[in-house]
Amino acid sequence: MATQSTSREKVPSRRKVRRILQEEAYRRITAGDVAEILSEFAAELSAWFKNAYPAGPTVSEALVEDAIHDTWHRRHEFVGTQL
Repeated sequence: MATQSTSREKVPSRRKVRRILQEEAYRRITAGDVAEILSEFAAELSAWFKNAYPAGPTVSEALVEDAIHDTWHRRHEFVGTQL
């Protein structure tokens, strides 16, 4: 059982934070687990990151929004729905 506990032990570098956020955003979007508003989704991801990587760098909602901007605006392509 080395899933979540292993990720908690690793501290991502600032360079990897954006990739981690993009991957989690994509995972949530394709699973249908997404808020209706970008700022709410960014707040959820920011809280998730803080919980998953407590020793990691601080991730503001603005940083999350910037990191997932393209993924957010393409979310309907990923799940096959229209705006």
